[in-house]
Amino acid sequence: MSRLRSTIRLAPVAHHLATIRRRERLPHAEQLRIQSELLRALVRHAHANVPHYRETLTSAQVEGVRTADDLAGLPTLDRTTLRDTPARELLADGFTPENTRANTTSGSSGIPITIRNSERDLGYLRAAYLQDMLANGLRPTDRIAYFRVAPFLPHPLERFGILRNHHIPTDRSLDEQVETFLAAKPTFMIGFPNVIASVVDELKRRGVTHRGVRTVLFGGERLTPTARAHVLDYFGASHREVYASVEVFTIARTCPAGSMHLRTADLVVEVEHDDGTVSVEDGVGEILVTRLHSEAMPLIRYRLGDRVRIVPNDCPCGVATTPIVREVVGRSEDRIVTSDGRRYYGDFLTTLTQSFPGITRLQVLQPRPGAVEVLVILSGNAPDDLTADIERELRRRVPDLDVTVRRTHRITPEANGKIKLVKVLAPTGERVPSGGPASAEGGPSTQKGRMSDVAEGND
Repeated sequence: MSRLRSTIRLAPVAHHLATIRRRERLPHAEQLRIQSELLRALVRHAHANVPHYRETLTSAQVEGVRTADDLAGLPTLDRTTLRDTPARELLADGFTPENTRANTTSGSSGIPITIRNSERDLGYLRAAYLQDMLANGLRPTDRIAYFRVAPFLPHPLERFGILRNHHIPTDRSLDEQVETFLAAKPTFMIGFPNVIASVVDELKRRGVTHRGVRTVLFGGERLTPTARAHVLDYFGASHREVYASVEVFTIARTCPAGSMHLRTADLVVEVEHDDGTVSVEDGVGEILVTRLHSEAMPLIRYRLGDRVRIVPNDCPCGVATTPIVREVVGRSEDRIVTSDGRRYYGDFLTTLTQSFPGITRLQVLQPRPGAVEVLVILSGNAPDDLTADIERELRRRVPDLDVTVRRTHRITPEANGKIKLVKVLAPTGERVPSGGPASAEGGPSTQKGRMSDVAEGND
């Protein structure tokens, strides 16, 4: 069994990187064939070696899995089960908390999750993370600023000036983040959009100009068009996006044409529709993800908590061949409750608010059923009556909600620096989990990514 290391080994990363790059260029049908091979091996490994799956899967179910279409007969794994099940029941035989590296989600959904990876798992994860950046314009001589709570492990090439990483700690004060950023002088940036936007705001307030950044890779949360332009105009940079998570690595990544293509050869994506039926890589509903490269803690049919809309590949890029994540329609937990108990997905409100020019950041709070408060940060040239216009339109569209729109100069982020777009509060001010069946109501949403701390563990 591999032991934990204090530095990154380059050989496994290089090997996996070559594999990932080769598979990404394959036709979709060939990627599906590879996916099926990896899936069969994963399910058999989980049933043979993981106590949780020995208990929840039968031999007949395991033998019946030939392709992703066969997964519908297996039970799903949700965040609560993953949190409440002891690690010894989720880890494969031979793996322990001592010889695996922990990675914990931000808990912005209300349920923080700890995932454990072996050194072999981490080798593949690091290669996938590197490919995300290389495919989005990373150069060997770039200085990479990554916004994250914990730092990555160092790698040997940094001492030669290659792929130098500079950690911007998102759990520190804004002043500390800005000073670290200025010292790093980055040319490539990756992180939460609102964290980067806050740094840009402070740099502009100080009268500091920094035009060295070529590319900003956004992930972890959505950004309004005004805020995106605000960041990119300041740096004079281009941008790309990823849809990823701590639990399952990268799910999709934008191509040069801007479409968010699935990583078919790395994971299985199912969509559970509101009527309970399931499709593979197609349709609107809650996303279920099976991570194919995971020996220490396999996750089969994991409920990530997002609602997505996936469509067949119609992209002219000529680079990627897989289906496209057209929208992430919001977290399944983020439901606004009306006074009569009906539920709306929070994106119904956020998308409408974001459609008004001049909105740089926003947050929807629900202090009690039937009432919401929308906090907005406006650009300098926003009209004085913009909040009144937004409030009037929201009340017209959702007359069963008591809506208040309030301008603010700061929205308090979560512990890891992310801003939770929709936050349901109890009367005491504490967040309460939402339950019940998902409502089909809600409007379209902009693209969302989740890339919080996906490339390393916390231990």
